[in-house]
Amino acid sequence: MTYDIGIGRCAELGDETVVVKLDSVMVERLSPGHPWQRSGTSTLRLKRALCSATRPPQQDREVFLDRSALSKRAIGALDLTGSGSTVSVDLRALLNNLDPQPSAGPQSKSRPGDRKQR
Repeated sequence: MTYDIGIGRCAELGDETVVVKLDSVMVERLSPGHPWQRSGTSTLRLKRALCSATRPPQQDREVFLDRSALSKRAIGALDLTGSGSTVSVDLRALLNNLDPQPSAGPQSKSRPGDRKQR
C-alpha cells in the first residue's frame, strides 16, 4: 500500500534537497525521548526524491513524503535545536505506527424512520 505522509512545512527548497520545519510529533519519531522543543524549531534536510510525486514540495507548504520511498533505507539530517548542528537519522522511523485504517465502506442512505412496516 502506498500513501503520502505529511511531515511539516517546507523551509527551504533546493534542486536535490528539501528542508522541513518539523512539529514535535515528527521529532519524537526521529529522536525518541528528546526534550520537547517548540514546533518548527527542529528541521530536517532530506533528498527531494523522497517527496511525493503527486504532491511535490512547495515553499511554505506542507511537505509530503512517499511512504514506499521511506520503506527503503533513507537518511536525513536532523537539526534538533535549530542551531545548524545536525545528526543523521533513519527516516524509516517516520513510518512507526502509521498504518492507515481501512475505510469504513459505503454507508446506507436509509434513515431509521424510512423503513416500511409490515
